[in-house]
Amino acid sequence: MSDEDGRREGRQRAKTDFRFDDARLCFAFAGTLADRGKELHVERLALPEDLSRWSMESGCTTVAPRCSEAELEGARRLREAIQRTGVALAEGVPPAPEDVAVVNGAAAEATSVPVLAADGASVRWDGDGIAAVLSMVARDLIALCASEEQRTRVRICGNPDCGTPFVDTSRAGARRWCSMKTCGALAKKRAYRAKAK
Repeated sequence: MSDEDGRREGRQRAKTDFRFDDARLCFAFAGTLADRGKELHVERLALPEDLSRWSMESGCTTVAPRCSEAELEGARRLREAIQRTGVALAEGVPPAPEDVAVVNGAAAEATSVPVLAADGASVRWDGDGIAAVLSMVARDLIALCASEEQRTRVRICGNPDCGTPFVDTSRAGARRWCSMKTCGALAKKRAYRAKAK
């Protein structure tokens, strides 16, 4: 995971690093395809091992599950269904039936189960691999859709290169960026440079 300055293990965060800042689980998963507004996207789930790593870094499991190429393809289908559903929510329109079917199919799988340790302070997750992790992601989107308060606060990041959905939890409902640590900071830098010119 990254620290407050966006560094990862003592280095600047790379474009291929996963982002969880200020994001719901489902939209952090949608963010595994970066630069949606650019001609060339950055695929953060390039290999099955990447999905296994995301599963751990997201907190969905404490043991990296094995992942096949077929499971990776299924995960990408779910990711894009979540992305399109997030866009539909932001636009105030119903999601496409085929996207709803993909989300419901993933959510129907058994999820990982939280297990409280004897110390009462730590939790580990027991589950049956990637399908359990993706079920948690899909169920998070369903829980979001079930909440009128949250569903109506879904926005699309104001960074035209990003395009990731997020839930605006600000009191005024005026948040513009998926994360102030990434897209918000980038917008501030761009505005500063433009002003300096």
